[in-house]
Amino acid sequence: MKNRHQRIDAVIEKMQEVLEATRGQDPEFYAKYPMRLITEAEEHDIRAVTEKWRLPDEYLYFLQHYVSESLGWSTDEYINLDIYGARDIVQGQLGYSYNPVKNEVILEWPHSYLVIASDEGDPYCIDLSRGDTAIYTAEHGTGSWDFDIAYDNLEEFLHSVLLPRSSGEWETDETEEYNYYKVSITGEGNDKIKTLLFIKKTFSCDYSQAKVYLGALPLQVFKGIESCAMKIEADLKKIGADYELRQIGFGEFISAD
Repeated sequence: MKNRHQRIDAVIEKMQEVLEATRGQDPEFYAKYPMRLITEAEEHDIRAVTEKWRLPDEYLYFLQHYVSESLGWSTDEYINLDIYGARDIVQGQLGYSYNPVKNEVILEWPHSYLVIASDEGDPYCIDLSRGDTAIYTAEHGTGSWDFDIAYDNLEEFLHSVLLPRSSGEWETDETEEYNYYKVSITGEGNDKIKTLLFIKKTFSCDYSQAKVYLGALPLQVFKGIESCAMKIEADLKKIGADYELRQIGFGEFISAD
């Protein structure tokens, strides 16, 4: 479990890097956000949570070290994901397991499901009857809750705020490091038509717009993790396009182009 805690620490540190980079892009707008996520939660907040629920050890450790105020994660995966800290997780259950207007328990809600995050109303939960941190989610507003497993554990869920949906699946271990790359088309290559079709598909545009893109080289067609960049490179080699593959740092990966 100590090893798992170290891996949770590593993910939170990456989340903090994202926060600081985001704040740096617009300091005035993000002034209301906390500077540090890696902060000990207040003892009374942890006490209130542990008295109410029996939490998996890994998740309790996360609550003790993750403090969030008015912080939402907006990525390719999420519209505006709020991950609850110890101070607001009780309130995070309102509207799901408890109706504050009628002051009553909502019977349709699975009684062992604890909402740990919400993306514009779509809940992300752990099932306290299991004793692990498998993450379940369901779409709200459909008339009934139809839950599916979204992530196998808390660590994978936290990684999802760092990587775009297109990055695919990954294996996690204590030594894993992500390498990030940019791929850009630098010339039409051996077959202009194939290059235009590649651009058309990549940007979901029409043929005339693809020609505009091709006339404004270099054209970035991908920015992300190494495995996906290699697939893009293979496609560009196959059609004979001229391209540049360049490794980038984490700060450039999360920055706006």
